[in-house]
Amino acid sequence: MADPKLNGTNLLACPFTIPDPSASAPELLSRWSDSFIEGPPAIIISPNTEQDVVSAIKFARLNNLTIVPTGGRHGSALPIHSKVLYLDLKNLQSIIIDKQKEQVHFGGGVLTGDLLRQLSDQGYFTAVVNSNAVGVVGSLLGGGNTSVNGIVSWMADSVVSLRVVTAAGEILQIGPSSTGDELALFNVLNGAGHGLCVVAAVTMRIYPLSSLNLSPASKDDATPSIWSRTLIFPTTAVDAAVDAFLAFVPPPDPMNLIFGFTRGPPGTPLAGKPIIVLTGTYYGPTSEAEASPAGASLLNPSLVEKALMANTVQVPFPNVNNGVEAMNAHGGHKSMASARIARLSPQNLKAAFAKFLAVTERYPDAARTAFMFHNFNPSKLVQFGTTPEGKGKFIEGRDRGFFSIGVLWCTEPETRDALVEFFDEATAILQKDDEQDGLPPRTHSGVMRFLPGRRDLLDEERLAELDRVQKRWNGDELFWSPYKA
Repeated sequence: MADPKLNGTNLLACPFTIPDPSASAPELLSRWSDSFIEGPPAIIISPNTEQDVVSAIKFARLNNLTIVPTGGRHGSALPIHSKVLYLDLKNLQSIIIDKQKEQVHFGGGVLTGDLLRQLSDQGYFTAVVNSNAVGVVGSLLGGGNTSVNGIVSWMADSVVSLRVVTAAGEILQIGPSSTGDELALFNVLNGAGHGLCVVAAVTMRIYPLSSLNLSPASKDDATPSIWSRTLIFPTTAVDAAVDAFLAFVPPPDPMNLIFGFTRGPPGTPLAGKPIIVLTGTYYGPTSEAEASPAGASLLNPSLVEKALMANTVQVPFPNVNNGVEAMNAHGGHKSMASARIARLSPQNLKAAFAKFLAVTERYPDAARTAFMFHNFNPSKLVQFGTTPEGKGKFIEGRDRGFFSIGVLWCTEPETRDALVEFFDEATAILQKDDEQDGLPPRTHSGVMRFLPGRRDLLDEERLAELDRVQKRWNGDELFWSPYKA
């Protein structure tokens, strides 16, 4: 039934819900984090077509509502309240693979896991983030850090074109060949694109899985697979774990080294105890992975004897993200925060670990918080950044091969504030080496913390261009934006 306080519901030819103002917002809008949910939105609209998006924009203007588009419901910084039109893109699920052009065209509501599996089934891959539940569009709007950085660069660098609906209700197809303000919009969308328009569809480059020369999952399963080696250490072995992580900078193009602080998950022998996790993955043949100096070091008996656990598995390519499925659980106060780092010293990494131990010991409800570091070869990012297309995209610090990411997870609001303080203090320590080298701090716009903002996002010239593009395409702030001055 239409709410008499909302005008123009007859404009909507697609599914919509007008929530009861007294309803529980987290239950009504189950999403990754309950932070910034003040109450139910004014209306939830689920468009089936681009024209439905245009109608939703008209409806928002008629009722003086702010539009919050969402795909995978993982945008923890997005505010939800009674003046929000929640634009749920879940029905825009098409995925069309064009093998001749080596491109994939997909809708704005497609999730990472669905795209990953459908491409893999057809013998292809593209740059996607490491969570099946995250929306593909939301990921690429922030640049999109992935496990194939060393092979094809970030997600935004594989974007061919975007089909968008603007605040004025225009439907545009934009890409590197666009000109003027439309080209500027395309460039900003690739790296700092949240809150400018609705991205209804995307075309990305895809790459043959055969080009990776992956080994089969097993002698009985020919599925192309990723070599993965994981070691879990006690806190007493922090020196050995840190040294192993930093021994190869940068690692080979196909390799990712992941280092993390966390506490053992419930139901395991290490439940609640602080542990250190070191993982190497290799997007190439297993023999090559284990013959590489970085891979061989993870198999070295002198390192293994310091670990609580060490194992090597072949992960079928379609399942590459399954290992982090537990982190996709909805509810609680969760956020993610990041930094791009060029040089990382052992002493600073260990100092950050000490802070992690202290905050998770003091706040038991933060036991599922994790602090992770991605070490990859940034040469492809740098290479693409020298091209005319790459120069325009809003990705900075292309030569920085470390990516830190804090998964801040708790149940109490006061703990949330303490975790933000912890991350800021730990990140300041981690960035000391870059500061000594004269490098400005940089974060990753696709990973927004509890209190989003512009700090450390871009240089002043690009921030000024971001403001100009925001004024041109979202001047009356119809769309909520995290990047406002």
